[in-house]
Amino acid sequence: MAIQEASMRVKQALLGVSGVHVTPYLADGRINNDLLAEVIDDITNAGVQNIVTGGNTGEFYALTLGEIENIYNVAVNSVSGRTTVTAGVGRSIHEAVHLTQAAEKAGVDAVMVHQPPDPFASPRMLYHYIEEISRNTDLPVIAYARNPGLTPEHFIKLSEIDNVVAVKYAVPDPLRLAECIRATKGSSLQWICGLAESWALPFYAYGARGFTSGLVNINAQLSMRFYQALEQANWEEARHLVDQIAGFEEMRTFEQNGTNVTVVKDAMRLSGKDVGPVRPPGVDRLDDGNLQRLQLILEQWKKK
Repeated sequence: MAIQEASMRVKQALLGVSGVHVTPYLADGRINNDLLAEVIDDITNAGVQNIVTGGNTGEFYALTLGEIENIYNVAVNSVSGRTTVTAGVGRSIHEAVHLTQAAEKAGVDAVMVHQPPDPFASPRMLYHYIEEISRNTDLPVIAYARNPGLTPEHFIKLSEIDNVVAVKYAVPDPLRLAECIRATKGSSLQWICGLAESWALPFYAYGARGFTSGLVNINAQLSMRFYQALEQANWEEARHLVDQIAGFEEMRTFEQNGTNVTVVKDAMRLSGKDVGPVRPPGVDRLDDGNLQRLQLILEQWKKK
């Protein structure tokens, strides 16, 4: 019963905004735990329903295992039961299981399995990867799907794993999403938009609910306004807000998405909260021209 209640609580949170926090660094490159706690506290206070710690916006693949375990603990302590905390896990299957158990020990509510970036990862074998992780925890598990080779049949099989409760779908193909949702109809799988605000509008049209956001680090109020517009089926307002966000999200796609986290961190720095640069192989800082462009976006948001 306790496991079922935990799954229901997580699934309810996933219907909202999943805010993926950045990882702030000190001048010497170590994680700034005090500022990290402050960032997470700000996102939580904005009403974000699910805090994602160890996500891609948090530079998951640039952190050591020890650093990832550290941010799990900081996140849980900062949130202090006010909302749901989901921990990103991944890398080799052994590291993923290790991180899953560390996350459970830290007191998170769920784990999100990053799709392995291995160049030889088979879509078919991703099922076995997630199954092995799920077998080692009683926590609800969210599958992060980024591979366009994943078919509806793969998700049907995934839905048979008892504690896999949701799919964070991050393939920019709404029609394929619709096929996958139809194929798993009747299962307990919940589908959420894993491509942030810009893709949430078409994904909602095909049946996904909730979305992930890196924008919450800099303007959680804007993200929450967009969420409310979606939930109220106020499509005109939702489109208006997407227009406001579009320039910011476009900048995150530069250099083959290498500026994804950079834009968020530089926006925070321009707003008075210096969370440090992005670690390699991400872009460390924006050039002067793009910083000026970003500053204009932030100033426009203040006028709205």
